[in-house]
Amino acid sequence: MTLGEAEQIFAYWSENPPAHLMLQAIARMLGWKPPRPPQPGLAEIAVMAPPGLSIAKAGDIGMPPPVLDVDALRVRNRARLAKTRDPM
Repeated sequence: MTLGEAEQIFAYWSENPPAHLMLQAIARMLGWKPPRPPQPGLAEIAVMAPPGLSIAKAGDIGMPPPVLDVDALRVRNRARLAKTRDPM
C-alpha cells in the first residue's frame, strides 16, 4: 500500500468510520475500559529475545554442532582443497 492509498483510506474513514471503532468509542464514553494485558516481570524481560529476532535452540533447526577444534578444521579444509584441485 502506498502512502497515497493510505491517505485515501484514512480520509474515507474520517467521513465513514468503521463500525467496530464507532462501537469502541461509544463504549469508552460510557465508561468501558479495555482489559490491560499482563505486564511481564523483570526476570521475564531479561530472558526475552530482542524484537524481530528469531531464536531457536541448537539442534532444533537441523544444524550440525559447531566444530571448535582448530586442528580438525584444518584437516577438513585441506581435504576439501585437495578434492577441488584433483577432480575425480
